[in-house]
Amino acid sequence: MDISHCVPEERGVRRRGLERVRNLVEQYLGTAYPGYSLLILKDECVIFKSFSGYAELQPFERPMGENSMFDVASLTKVLVTSLIYTKLVEEGLISLRERVVDLAPEFRSTAAGVDSVKERVTLWMLLSHTSGLPPWLPLYKTCKNRDEVFSEALRSFTSYEAGRDVVYSDINYIVLTYIAEKITGQRIDKLFNSFIAKPLNLSRSTFNPLERGYSREDVVATEVVDWRGGTIAGIVHDENAFSMDGVSGHAGLFTTTEDSARIVGEILCAYRGKCDTLISRSTALTMLAPWACGESCYGLGWLVYEPGRGVSTLTDYRHTLIAWHTGFTGTSIFMTPRESLAAIFYTNRVHPTRANTKIREVRVLLHNAIISSLN
Repeated sequence: MDISHCVPEERGVRRRGLERVRNLVEQYLGTAYPGYSLLILKDECVIFKSFSGYAELQPFERPMGENSMFDVASLTKVLVTSLIYTKLVEEGLISLRERVVDLAPEFRSTAAGVDSVKERVTLWMLLSHTSGLPPWLPLYKTCKNRDEVFSEALRSFTSYEAGRDVVYSDINYIVLTYIAEKITGQRIDKLFNSFIAKPLNLSRSTFNPLERGYSREDVVATEVVDWRGGTIAGIVHDENAFSMDGVSGHAGLFTTTEDSARIVGEILCAYRGKCDTLISRSTALTMLAPWACGESCYGLGWLVYEPGRGVSTLTDYRHTLIAWHTGFTGTSIFMTPRESLAAIFYTNRVHPTRANTKIREVRVLLHNAIISSLN
């Protein structure tokens, strides 16, 4: 499926409402983020695209480009890892109900011995953040390489009974990275290329862009970190992913709003039963269904809200199915699958410092404006 550009009114969207969207994101330039790129899809068509501001402020000013590549941080979980796992299911290589210990026997152990809770953890529990594993561990402080990170993630203690709560966890997706690589014999960046990037003809999506022929000017800067030599640009911001040579299923992908729209557009198109280049309709419906609910509900990677079930944190509207995910660096994807609507909103809110959290209020206002623009 090719992403085309369409007239908003032809897709049931009021142009006046989209101007309100533009004014909103421009209003927060310089306060919530130095720069942004926003793309809105409706029925697999681009009905709005805008970018402005700066890709970098320190040590020098550099304007945002139309095709600037963002470190999308945790969006790697849904743009890469959960899609890879659904492909492995479709190809009959795994079942999401398989126990992790059957695929990685070392998972049952911790520094204190065998953890019986971990015997019950399945792949779907890792994907939907109900495994019992901790949210985060500073693995980069003690691990010297990728293998050591995997070993420590696999040996981590559980903090609650598997399946009884929902706690967002990077460790889940580091374990998923290990298992996918063990099953296929390929590193997860290679799996992304073969399963996703090549079939969709993605031209500006990769891990470690500076090692793949892209220059620093192609990439949006993230944080200024003294112990990492100053402004980070083209090297993954997430510390644990950095210690994994920049390649992990929890963080590490660099991409553009345009390339991301191709992935999201395929998911929405499959959800409607119109496409199967990336995944089937059954897979799309399964991915965006609630698999585990606590205060929030998760599908396979995606946060999901259904009327009366779960909590939607990115909009005030409650009338339809919503799926979304955010990235620590200031990125987010927001979808209402039944209306085939999606917003890919990428910013560099952590530049020059992660202390700026104003993006949280902007996202709600933005998505409210987008949904209210529908006829």
